[in-house]
Amino acid sequence: MRAPPTLAVAIGLAAGTALLRIPSLTEPNWYYDESLFETVAWATSKGVPMYAGVYDLQPPGIYWIYRLLLLLGAAQHHFVVQIADDCAVIAAAVLTFVIATRMTSLWPAALAGALSGLVLSVPSLDGTLLNVEIAALPFWLGGLVLALNRGALAAGLLAGAAVVIRPSFLLDSLALVVPLLSVSSLATRRLTLALLGGAAMFALALLAMWWQGSLAAYLTIVAPSDRAYLVWANGDALTPVLVRLALLGALAVASLRLASSMSGRLLALWLPASLAGASLTPLEYTHFAHEAIPPLAISAAGAAARLPRRWLAAPAAGLALLATTELALILPAQQTGLMTGKAPPPPLLSDLGFQDLPGYYANWWAFAAGQESRSRYDGWFPDEDRKRAEVTLLRGLAGNGGTRLQMLGGQPLLYVDSGLLPASRYVTTRSSFWRVESAPGDMHRDLAAGCADIVVAVAPAGTWRADLEAGAYAEVPGAPWPTFRATRPHGRCTNSS
Repeated sequence: MRAPPTLAVAIGLAAGTALLRIPSLTEPNWYYDESLFETVAWATSKGVPMYAGVYDLQPPGIYWIYRLLLLLGAAQHHFVVQIADDCAVIAAAVLTFVIATRMTSLWPAALAGALSGLVLSVPSLDGTLLNVEIAALPFWLGGLVLALNRGALAAGLLAGAAVVIRPSFLLDSLALVVPLLSVSSLATRRLTLALLGGAAMFALALLAMWWQGSLAAYLTIVAPSDRAYLVWANGDALTPVLVRLALLGALAVASLRLASSMSGRLLALWLPASLAGASLTPLEYTHFAHEAIPPLAISAAGAAARLPRRWLAAPAAGLALLATTELALILPAQQTGLMTGKAPPPPLLSDLGFQDLPGYYANWWAFAAGQESRSRYDGWFPDEDRKRAEVTLLRGLAGNGGTRLQMLGGQPLLYVDSGLLPASRYVTTRSSFWRVESAPGDMHRDLAAGCADIVVAVAPAGTWRADLEAGAYAEVPGAPWPTFRATRPHGRCTNSS
């Protein structure tokens, strides 16, 4: 028996996206965000309370996902994280296709799914990394599919799960109103069930944080720092983001008035809502745009389907999607710069730029073909050789156990790879650290008191140099990064985990 066309297309999309992502399966754990999520999850697995004992500003969902991946062996095999990333992107591509079939004919829907899978797999668009947007997308898209198929309660649960991973999906969730209200006789009941589902998911998350001993710290440390991060990212003002939200809201209202079908109304609300979520913090971090890729892909495929020459549809839609994805990053940053008088980040900001793609794939091919070793393959990625040497040093310095490590700067995976727990709740001193009002003062005091047994300064240690001297730290000669050992017993520590 032949499979129905939609099932055959879905299987083809899943297989094609999986093949496209094969080179990502061998990547080492080189990316800061993945390393930080894994470190927080690892520390909590050792009994350190989340937020209270080990801090980051994301809501708990992403750390719970990484905690599950650690149970599956992610600390020893980054392949586990890459497989989870692949599954999330494959699910996003297939679910985009399923949603698009309710909005257009089969082949533009298939094109939309293929484009989502493609753009969410480009290394220069952070597509090979399990960040919060990619982790949340399957939940939110699954919720939309259920809303389209009258599964209101489950739709609310899945949308709530997406928000627990990435709060900006709360804006996307406004689009659920369109299918939920599409049957007037059931509109109130369906909307109520969806709201109950979302509320139940939030309640479960709060209960889990309370049980883990992290709820109070989330409310008193993370929530204020999230607001501070939002203000900082918008040029130390809320006006730019409020203007963006107002403009996108006006676009949604105007589009809704012009739409004459349920699918038109859905896209009229979903696209601006997703762009609003993706641009809340206009820092041009490429993964922020992932949130908007499915509705952008559906829009691009639908527009390309109207071209008189069908063979132009796929390349035209692909180029349009790449361009709009970059514009979704560039324009909010430029608008913020114009409104605040502060220089926006450089455009096309990415850890692996488009110019790095030939080297990325050439490096993978040489490794896959057996032409270079694993260590040489890993060495192509930023700081991998240095990180490996630092881990060897830390293990030698650690002694018999109980040694605590403090990172200044990035590279949080050094905690996991060395097996050393953090000396304070602030596992790194990157941008989110500076959004916690008390964090710099706590770090100055703890370093001066010698609270960490070992300190590694991945970022320049100048800010902390006087504290390291006051804490009687001695620099370890020949270390890959400046590394310091405590030479006296700990003083009174304010921020101990």
